[in-house]
Amino acid sequence: MHNGKFGCALWGCGWVASGHIAAYLKNKDCEFIGLGSRSIESAQKKIAEFGLNNVTLYSSFEELLNDSRVDIVSICTPNDLHAAEAIQAAKAGKQIFLEKPAAVSEAQLDELTSVIEEYHTKTVMGLVLRFNPLSIMQKRLIGSGELGKVFLANVDYWFGRERGSWMREGKRSGGAFVLGGCHSVDLASFLLGSKIAAVRGDSVQVGDWYDYPPVETAQVRFANGAKGVFSCSLTGFVPYTANTHIIGEDGTILNDRFFLRRFQEQKEFFTVDTGVRKTGDVYGHPFPEIVNHFVACLKEDRDSEHNVASAVNSHKACFAICRSAANNGEWIEL
Repeated sequence: MHNGKFGCALWGCGWVASGHIAAYLKNKDCEFIGLGSRSIESAQKKIAEFGLNNVTLYSSFEELLNDSRVDIVSICTPNDLHAAEAIQAAKAGKQIFLEKPAAVSEAQLDELTSVIEEYHTKTVMGLVLRFNPLSIMQKRLIGSGELGKVFLANVDYWFGRERGSWMREGKRSGGAFVLGGCHSVDLASFLLGSKIAAVRGDSVQVGDWYDYPPVETAQVRFANGAKGVFSCSLTGFVPYTANTHIIGEDGTILNDRFFLRRFQEQKEFFTVDTGVRKTGDVYGHPFPEIVNHFVACLKEDRDSEHNVASAVNSHKACFAICRSAANNGEWIEL
């Protein structure tokens, strides 16, 4: 604690970092201590963007971790660095707000979860869809039995923006589902309250911007018996689109539209406006809610239910989809 508040710092000053910084600045129990990046210029841009005149500019991740004022560290670097840096932070005694994905391979993920457990590190993942009011309502309806037995869950992540730098490289990004579609894969498992038990994947190479297939699809089996079809596209002329379609014996969800048996007179879907912005912009994502939640957990000295461990199954499903697609769509048990 610093000045009676949680000292917060950020490493990695790309696009998503703005969401983290803004969230820390809004929380009355947080003091934003400093930030750093492999690129000093990108860190300086964040300082200018938020008018951070009295923060520390770290020249290295080690310098950040050695700052005793820092309790919480946000890791917002390229995907392939997340696991190793989170391991460093755990060993340094920091609590971690980790951007998705937690890792780009099963080996990385297994090592990370082992270290987190060994050092009793508290973590929260940047899986923003879990914190959307619409998702919270969907989960409550499913959990309370409003849909009856759920037997089908289809999700899509489509966002055809041009991604540069490391995101074009499969070894660094992890692949289409790992880079972007992990949000929707994780949400499906989260809403159903069931792990993914098996997947089979397919993919298609579109253009030459990415050195890996930017389009992946999957058939999915859930542990509770439900089936699913997932799709992810990082390319194409399509704005940010995250579809969630769930069918049960007593109800159906189509994103923000609902058809429930309890309303016997209902003839068509009704829509519920939860105020969720349908945008891929980090300023429209619920980062403040994630920080508020994590701070509340730390004040109660408990780990978050949205920690790294809670996302292991959805990560491994993404890895398996990519692996299956490269092996003629074989079914892979998780």
